[in-house]
Amino acid sequence: MKVLTVPNNLKVVNAPEDCRRSGKEFLKSFNPILLIFYINGVDISSCLGRESNKSKKHILLNIFIRIGNIFVLVFPVVCQVLWVLILPMKKIEGPLLLVFVIQISSYYFIRRSQNKIGQTLNILNRISHQLQCDTNYRKRKTAICVFCIVMYSLILAYLSTYFCSEQRIIYQEYLKNYTLSRGFYKLSPNCLPLLRDCDVFFYSLGSSILIIGTTACYTFLCVEIRCLFLHITKQIRSVKGEDNACQLLHAYDDLADVLSNIDDIFSYTVFVLVVSSMAGLFRSIYSLIFLQQTHFEFSIPYWFSGIYYSIVMLSVIFSASEAVQAGKLARELMVSLPRFLPLRCTELKKIVRRNFKREIILTLWKTYTIDRSLLFSALGTLATYGILIATLGNVQS
Repeated sequence: MKVLTVPNNLKVVNAPEDCRRSGKEFLKSFNPILLIFYINGVDISSCLGRESNKSKKHILLNIFIRIGNIFVLVFPVVCQVLWVLILPMKKIEGPLLLVFVIQISSYYFIRRSQNKIGQTLNILNRISHQLQCDTNYRKRKTAICVFCIVMYSLILAYLSTYFCSEQRIIYQEYLKNYTLSRGFYKLSPNCLPLLRDCDVFFYSLGSSILIIGTTACYTFLCVEIRCLFLHITKQIRSVKGEDNACQLLHAYDDLADVLSNIDDIFSYTVFVLVVSSMAGLFRSIYSLIFLQQTHFEFSIPYWFSGIYYSIVMLSVIFSASEAVQAGKLARELMVSLPRFLPLRCTELKKIVRRNFKREIILTLWKTYTIDRSLLFSALGTLATYGILIATLGNVQS
């Protein structure tokens, strides 16, 4: 991380010891996310200075988790390839396979960056200590728990309603007839339908493994950065001395570095989250609007799916855009900070010019800047392709 250049006659004030102790609440607030990551085979706790358990049971548990995650990720891919080959609705099964494959790629990108995520949490924890931020991290932890519970509840609701849906009945009948028509006499007629049910279950479970933990981590990292930027903004407006000014300069510079690191770590993953959410929303909305022969009770899975992907997309876009807006506001005030301290105006201007030239941005795969207008762009894209596909379908029919 880049070190802020500060003149020798200016010093940075450290936070008091009581604040350092209370600051541990920030890391504790992320425990639900760390637990989800650990179940997913991404161990970030070891990067936070916590003692690692090297007992035999713990090693066996890690091996079991790793094998289980490999199975949950590989099994749906193999099954989706099978459905692309034998099911008539290849235009549905093919995109599902493609989306799941890019989700797996983002998962391994997160695994490769687990040390960087741990370092980012430690830096945010230190900045929170220095600024003596009065955030209620117990409420933050409760919000994270509620978010994760709601998301997994939507997955369970989707699965429970899918197994009673008309779509499942259609697939079951087709696969039974396919088994008999192809002369697979050694196979039970229920073999492929059972495999289909297992695939739907593990596909949903695998997708949730890849989406929920990453969405929660990125969202609440952005929430924390936004709170710290707003705290810096508040302190700048009431700055009273040189020491406080340099502390704020140092904290802002560290936060800007953290934001840049988060963009390096999560830019591709967030791109996958947004694309997956748009694909899931498109499928749900298209099914609800254009498949009018489906009864209302059988369309309930699409409602749960649509709500699930809407929460993912809104969480990512709004949290990132609000963090960026707070950072830009803090940067504008930071540039004007020398005017509040006329005795050190020249020296502070030199610090600002030397350290605050970079932009405050978060991106999708380093190509598209995340801001509030991204939501309207995404919705416009969904509407455009929905109308286009519906029109082409009517022409073909």
